Amino acid sequence: MSDAVDKMLAGMVANRQTLNRQLSQIDEIMERSNNTLLHIESISKVLAQNVGPTESQKVYNVTPNCELALSKILENFKILMRSSDQREEDYSPVEVCLAYRHRVEHLGSSVRKLVALHDTVGQMRNLQEEQNASEDSP
Repeated sequence: MSDAVDKMLAGMVANRQTLNRQLSQIDEIMERSNNTLLHIESISKVLAQNVGPTESQKVYNVTPNCELALSKILENFKILMRSSDQREEDYSPVEVCLAYRHRVEHLGSSVRKLVALHDTVGQMRNLQEEQNASEDSP
């Protein structure tokens, strides 16, 4: 009986050591990631200071309906982020990190789809303008 207990305790010690090693590796990776992000952020700030305000910002004239739709999108995004932050309290940091990664991948996919939609609408608008111009000219 004591041999079984000794084996179980030895297994628990081995598991604890493995977990500690994994945690230290995760900490190292997170530290390197944070350092990289800080470096990227500092470079971005330096580049943003070197670029004039007219070069770094694009001005768009939108209709009131479009402005309203954009404000609704931004409000819904804020609500989504707030609700997801409240749910993360019950999860470990690794699970939270994976959830954020999944969310970022999903948002990236959505952005790519929106860019493709924007390009398609732009092409349709250009085609319509060309057709209108060809119909107007004799």
